[in-house]
Amino acid sequence: MSVQPVEAGVTGFFSRRPELARTVRDAPLAVAFSGGPDSTALLRAMRLCAPRFAWRPVAVHVDHRLDDGSARRARTAAGIAERLGVPFQAHVARPPPPGRSLEEWARAERYRLLAGAARSLRAAAILTAHHRLDQAETVLLRILFGSGTAGLGAMRPVSNRLGLPLLRPLLDLEPGALRDYAALSGIEPVDDPTNRASGPRRNFVRRRLLPVLAAETPDLGDRLVRLARAARRAEPTVRRLLDEALAPRPGDQSCEVEVEALARLPASLWPAALARLHRLAGATYPPTRNARRELERQLGRRKSRGRSVGCDCGGGWRWEQSRDRLRVLRPPPRENQGIGSLEVGGLE
Repeated sequence: MSVQPVEAGVTGFFSRRPELARTVRDAPLAVAFSGGPDSTALLRAMRLCAPRFAWRPVAVHVDHRLDDGSARRARTAAGIAERLGVPFQAHVARPPPPGRSLEEWARAERYRLLAGAARSLRAAAILTAHHRLDQAETVLLRILFGSGTAGLGAMRPVSNRLGLPLLRPLLDLEPGALRDYAALSGIEPVDDPTNRASGPRRNFVRRRLLPVLAAETPDLGDRLVRLARAARRAEPTVRRLLDEALAPRPGDQSCEVEVEALARLPASLWPAALARLHRLAGATYPPTRNARRELERQLGRRKSRGRSVGCDCGGGWRWEQSRDRLRVLRPPPRENQGIGSLEVGGLE
């Protein structure tokens, strides 16, 4: 397999975006670096392409301290960055708070630490090594979650959700190209055993669900990636129409809407509408299917019996009615609330 697509992917990404290329010129760039084959490929390409674009990559490693081998992997990652001639930083996650799932916490903590490192470096952007298979998996996960168009759009090549550009220059590349390119350096990448754990949902999709589906539909990955692109094109229109119909009022970890405005929507629009309200509130995931059904049931009971609406909707979030308005919000954590499963793979 040719190894040139990785460097071509990085240079093409910036060449197609001349304004972005000017923004990052002569600036540090924070490269999310686990030390695995994907991030090693990205870091190597960024280092070799640096003279052309006059940027200064810095490897930023996040140690979640969730298993006994994490500190050793951080040291190995530091050695890989040194061999590639790239400055290295390691940042240790703070302990997960009670009442929050480990997967949501780990994802948020990665982004918090990456953003903090980028600001301390005065970096012009953050880069991650997500590739085409990561994108297909993300779309499939979003389908399982019942996401609206914003969620189905999956990972954007360029976003600004952290207050500075978050770039994914390798989204069009297959993981095999990244592995081959990383192997050219003669470096043994970090092996993270959590990527093989059976519990995380992304691992389930990657190792069990996607192979079964792809056996019947060999071009499934391409179809999922095309779905993401179509959803990204449609999302601004869907968002505008839903906001016009619902007039939502987002707050600090909450969002409220008139109950009647939501009740007037056709049932077919409920998944997209509730996903939109959750996103505006700051929730990582949309409500579960069972939560949507419970809300619909309670709204129907409200009409017939005049009762208020209130129920959990997954991920530590809850719907509560206050007079004629319905709020989705994150209640204060309860001391005895358990911690859910960890999703290690993927960022978005």
